[in-house]
Amino acid sequence: MKKFYLMIIVLILPWFGYSQVNEINFMHHHINFSAPPRSTLNPMSIKLWDNYGNGGPTGYGTVMEIYGLGNHQTSQLYFGGWDNSKIRYREAFYNQPSWSDWITLLDSKNDVQSGGNLIIGGNGNHSINGNLSLGTLIPSAGATLTVAGLVSCREVKVSVSAGADHVFNKNYKLMPLSDLEKYVQTNKHLPEIAPEKEMKSEGINMNDFQIKLLQKIEELTLYTIEQNNKITRLEEILAKNKLN
Repeated sequence: MKKFYLMIIVLILPWFGYSQVNEINFMHHHINFSAPPRSTLNPMSIKLWDNYGNGGPTGYGTVMEIYGLGNHQTSQLYFGGWDNSKIRYREAFYNQPSWSDWITLLDSKNDVQSGGNLIIGGNGNHSINGNLSLGTLIPSAGATLTVAGLVSCREVKVSVSAGADHVFNKNYKLMPLSDLEKYVQTNKHLPEIAPEKEMKSEGINMNDFQIKLLQKIEELTLYTIEQNNKITRLEEILAKNKLN
C-alpha cells in the first residue's frame, strides 16, 4: 500500500512545478488600412493583423482590432516598434463610415503631440520633472518655465533672497540730489537700474528688479524727509525774522 501511495506522489509532483498556459493563435492576415470600420471581422471578436509596408503609421507593425456588439464601437491598437516603440489607437463608433485619426498613447518614454486639450484632474499634487514651455517649443536658456504669451492669474508670490531696508541704516550713503541730477541727465536712467535698451534685449529678473525699485522708493522717502526738514527749518527762520 505504501508503494502505491509513493507511486501516486511521484506521478503528481511534476505537475506542481508548471502553471497552465493559454495561448491564442491567429492566422496570418495582412491588414487593409483603406477598409471601412466593422467590415473586416465579426461582432464580439478580436483579430490580429500584420502590417508590412502597407501605408500604416510605420512601415512595419502589428494591429489588434477589437469589435464589440454589432454596429457598436470598433477600435484598433497599432504596435509599431520602428519609431521608438510608440503605441497608437484609433476608433469608429456606430454609423461612422471611417476611422478616426491615429492618436499616440501616453507613456513615459515618448513625446506626445496632440491637438486636443491636456486636462490634469484630481486633488493630488502634480509635478513635472524638467523644463516646461507654454506657447513655444523653444525654452529660454536656464528657465524652468517659459511662457510665450500673456500670463493671467489671481495671485503671484515671489520668493526673494534680500530686501532694501538697509537704506534706512544711519551709515547708508544717500547720493546728494545734485549728483543724482547730473547722473540722470548723463545716463537717462536711475543709478543701479538697467537702461531701457538692456531691459528690451535681456529682460529683467523680477526678484532683483522689485528689490531695486523698493530701494529707489526708500531713497525717495529719505529725500522727501530731508527736503521736508529743510522746509521746516526755513519756515522757522522766516517766522523768527517776521517777529523781529
